[in-house]
Amino acid sequence: MRRAAAFRSDHAYRRRLLGALAVVLALGVALVRWWPAPSPRAPDGPFGERSADRIQINEVQPTAQAREQTPPPPAPAPPKVVPNNVVIEDKIEFGTSALAVDVPGDDDQLRDGTTDTPRAARTPDTNARLFRAVQPDYPTAAREASVQARVRVAVQVSETGRVTGATVLKRWRLPDKGRARTVARLDHGLEEAALVAARRSRFRPAQQNGQPVASQTTLTFEFGTSE
Repeated sequence: MRRAAAFRSDHAYRRRLLGALAVVLALGVALVRWWPAPSPRAPDGPFGERSADRIQINEVQPTAQAREQTPPPPAPAPPKVVPNNVVIEDKIEFGTSALAVDVPGDDDQLRDGTTDTPRAARTPDTNARLFRAVQPDYPTAAREASVQARVRVAVQVSETGRVTGATVLKRWRLPDKGRARTVARLDHGLEEAALVAARRSRFRPAQQNGQPVASQTTLTFEFGTSE
């Protein structure tokens, strides 16, 4: 009887132990499965994890725009050439041109082979015409002294139109107010400047019977006058 009671008592203990274990296991599984998950919490400190910012990107459609045409830069202006030779039509006076004829006179050497009556100078059919006039230099000394003057030069023109000789015929001083005054001499290099300009001038030669001939004419130059 004691053995049977002990066996029943031991068997009941085991059953209670297994039942308790089963309950504890069921509770553990329920806790693991249905326990609420903790809410995420940013760690403290300056390097805490931040939530990602949402960035909205708008797609930009390229539009066709007419490319502005930049006008080409203006072409550089060509250098301005100032000719040294200036035609001064209003300051040139033409005298009566005549062929240069040597009259023998009393010179026996010139009279040899000529008639007793000398030939008179003949006026060409067409006088020499100025083709290129040269503007004389205004000397510095005359410019500083504000000298105003006029010079008339006699020139000998060859058959080719070149000046073979030049001589000062007349000189004037031109005051600011009043009439021009004839003088015997002009200083400050004005006469020399007029002769240089006269010798550099070019002419269309005079014509006699359709042929170019030598002739004489005059040129007049002014200094210090306004244009």
